[in-house]
Amino acid sequence: MSSHLRDVENSNQCDQEIRIQHDLRVPMRDGVALSCDLWLPVKDGPSSTILYRTPYDRRLLNSEFLRPIDAVRSGFSVIVQDTRGRFGSEGKWQPIMWEQEGEDGFDTVAWIAQQPWSNGSVGMSGPSYLGIAQLMAARLKPPALKAIAPAITTIDAFERTEMDGGMRLDHLISWIAFMALDWAEKRTAAGDPLDASDFAAIVQAVQNPRSLMDHRPLKEIPLFKIEGFPVTFESLLSGEASADVDVAEIDIPTLHVGGWFDVFARSTVGMFGKQRAAGNRNAHMLMGCWTHSTTLGQQHGEVNFGLQASANGGRIADQHIAFFKQHLDGEDGGLPAARYFRCIDGDWADASSWPPENAETVVCTLACQKSDTLSYYYDPNDPTPTIGGRVLFIGGLAMGPIDQRKLDGRSDFLRFETPPLDENLELAGPANAKLVVASSALSTDFICKLIDIGEDGTRLPITDGMRRIDFTETANSLGQKEITIKLCDIAWRISKGHRIGLQIQSANYPHLDPNFNDGKTIGESLSGPIASNTVFISSAQSTLELSVIGSAPNDGLTLNHVAD
Repeated sequence: MSSHLRDVENSNQCDQEIRIQHDLRVPMRDGVALSCDLWLPVKDGPSSTILYRTPYDRRLLNSEFLRPIDAVRSGFSVIVQDTRGRFGSEGKWQPIMWEQEGEDGFDTVAWIAQQPWSNGSVGMSGPSYLGIAQLMAARLKPPALKAIAPAITTIDAFERTEMDGGMRLDHLISWIAFMALDWAEKRTAAGDPLDASDFAAIVQAVQNPRSLMDHRPLKEIPLFKIEGFPVTFESLLSGEASADVDVAEIDIPTLHVGGWFDVFARSTVGMFGKQRAAGNRNAHMLMGCWTHSTTLGQQHGEVNFGLQASANGGRIADQHIAFFKQHLDGEDGGLPAARYFRCIDGDWADASSWPPENAETVVCTLACQKSDTLSYYYDPNDPTPTIGGRVLFIGGLAMGPIDQRKLDGRSDFLRFETPPLDENLELAGPANAKLVVASSALSTDFICKLIDIGEDGTRLPITDGMRRIDFTETANSLGQKEITIKLCDIAWRISKGHRIGLQIQSANYPHLDPNFNDGKTIGESLSGPIASNTVFISSAQSTLELSVIGSAPNDGLTLNHVAD
C-alpha cells in the first residue's frame, strides 16, 4: 500500500470524509478482469466519477495534477485502476498496446456508469501514460465519458513532427528497460522464468540504461534479443510507441495540461490548438514551468520559479476540480481557454487563444562581422552531450533550464547573441529558426536552442527544436537548403540587461539518437564520418522569429556570432 493511501486510511478526519473499497474486479469485453480501488465521498446519493487508469500500480498513484483524495473531498467518486496485465489486473501486458487501452477504457467507463454510486457522468484524469489512455478511450466515444484532463501527454502526429525522422533515444530506451523488469518478473511468476543471463541483462539495463544507448549498432541492443521480449527496435522506429489519435475528432471537453520544460510540451500545445481549430470551445490548456514529472514543484533545472509555480501555489488541483465540476456536474467553471505560467516573471496569465491575441512576430537576424558563412564540425562518434532542456529523467538526464556553459570547451556548435536588452522582452508563443544550411554529410541534424543569457554569463535554455536533413537532394546548385526549425512554444520574460542567444548544433545526446551522417536507417551504423556543417548568414539569409508581447525593437534584433 502506498504511504499516501495508508495516510488516508489512518486519518480519523479522512475516514469521516472518504470510504475506500479495495480490489474491485471490472470485467472487460473479453472476460479479463481489471483491478480497481474505489474512493467514495461520504454523502447521500450518486456522484460523478473521475477515472485513473495506470500501469504504474494503482496503490502508488499520487499525482499533484489532481490527487484522488482531492477529487473525493470535492464530492467526486474516484476509480483508480491497474491497466491490463499490470499489478493486480488480469490479462497480458504489452509495453505498446494503445488500441487495447482504448477498449479497456471504454469498457471501464461503461461499467462505472452502471454502478449505484455513479450518476452516469465520468471524467478521466492523470499524466503521461495515463493521459494517452484517456485519449484512446475518448476517441471511441463511450457515452458516459463527459470530460478528460490528459497531462504531460503526447500523440503520434506531434511526435513525428518534432522528431523529423529522429528518435527520443534516452526516453524510449530507458522506459523500455524499466518496463522489461516487470515483464521478466511476471514471466517468472507464471512459471516461465528467463535464463539467468537474460535476467541479468535486464537488471543491468535498469541499473544503467545509458549502456544500452551507447551500444553500437543500436538495433543490436541486447535487450531486444531476449527471446519473447515484446518490443523490437524496429517497432520503436515505426512509431508504434506513440498513440495514433486524431484529437480533432475528440469533441468532449478536454483540459490539456503540460509544462514548458516537459518533453511533450509541443504536443500539449498542439493538441489544444487542433481541438480549438476543429471548433471544440471546451478545449482548455494549462501550461506551467514544469518538467516531465508528477511532482509539480517550483524548482526546475537550475531555476527557482517562485512559489506560484508549484502545484499548491498555482492551485492546479482546484483548476482541475473547476473543470470537472463544470463539465460533469454543470456548475460554472469559468476557466479561460488558456492559462499559462510566465517563466521568470513568476506569475500566471490568462488568454482567450494561444498564442495570445496580442503576441506579435519579431524577426531577429543572424550576423557575423567577419564572414558570410559559419561552419563547425560534428563528430557522431563524440556527439554534443545533452545539458538540460525538455528531456526525460529516468535514464539519468537532468531536466529543465541548465546552464549551457557546461559545453564550454567544445567546438561542435555555433553561438549567436544580441547586445544586452534595453527593456524587458516578454515571449509568449512559438519560435522559429529559418536557416540556410549545407553539409558535407549525406544526412545530418540541425538543432537550435533559444537561450536567455544573464548578466553574469549564465546561459539558460528556454526552448529548442530539431530537423533531420537529407542532403542527397539539394535545394540549389551550391548544395544549400533552406530549412525551418520549429522550436517549442514558450512563455518567458528575458530581463533588461540580459541577451537573447541562439545555439546551433548537430547532436543532443543521449536525449536524441546521434545522426551518423551516412544516410543509413537509425540503428544500423557502428560509426560515422565527421561532418562539416555550415550556416549561411549574408543578406539576412538566416533568421530567428520570436512571438513577443508588448514593446519590441522597431527594427528587429540582431544576433551576432560569438567566436569561441
